[in-house]
Amino acid sequence: MAADNVINMHWLLLGSFPRGVVGGLALNLGVAVAAFVTSFAIGHALALGRVSRLPALRWLCTAYVELVRSVPLLIVLFWFYFSIPILLQTTPSPVWSALFALSAYGAAYQAEYIRAGILAVSAGEIEAARSLGLSRSAILLRVVLAQAHRKMLPTYASYFTSMFKDSSVLYIVGLVELMQAGLIVAERHPGRMLEVYLTVAGLFFTVCWTASRLGKFLEWRLAAKEPFTPGDQAPSSPQPCSLKESHHAHA
Repeated sequence: MAADNVINMHWLLLGSFPRGVVGGLALNLGVAVAAFVTSFAIGHALALGRVSRLPALRWLCTAYVELVRSVPLLIVLFWFYFSIPILLQTTPSPVWSALFALSAYGAAYQAEYIRAGILAVSAGEIEAARSLGLSRSAILLRVVLAQAHRKMLPTYASYFTSMFKDSSVLYIVGLVELMQAGLIVAERHPGRMLEVYLTVAGLFFTVCWTASRLGKFLEWRLAAKEPFTPGDQAPSSPQPCSLKESHHAHA
């Protein structure tokens, strides 16, 4: 650390990197982004499995989603850091354990968001795509998932902010993330504790606010590119596609 009267902001932001391990804000942000991308990919598989015609696949995906969403994140983190290494007889890496735990936890929530977006696509759009002769894979990618992602974009941005804040529990496995770095700095500068905690809160707020504004910007850009049709002024009331209809689009 620097002198007693100087708070080392570099340590709060980057930890001891490049002289040592990454920590502080960089660790929270890196793990949150990696876990969000990974859980987004896994969430697609779970969401498609949940609307599949295959009962066994639908049951397995539903069981995973319901189980993971019913337990706290700390339980999942403990499982990946303590239980699985014992079963596999391996030495856990705190960073990889945290990444796997956040990805597995986030995938259950991402799956529900994606499934909701899929079911929000009207059966009429799917039938129109079929009438144009599109293949099932093309309907899935260019109609169903494209529409689902557009509808769920604000939710994705909101969930990333939640995942970023949830990354503050990584101190449990010995990682010096932003909150833990703030606690250490506050202990070394007890006279400036309020300043340290306000700085930590400000860094969390800055990242979350930026992610929220980016999500709104992307939503605005996609809405601006959406073609206007006369039916937009007086839309009918399309019925959301059922599980069976959804499956025909991406089976």
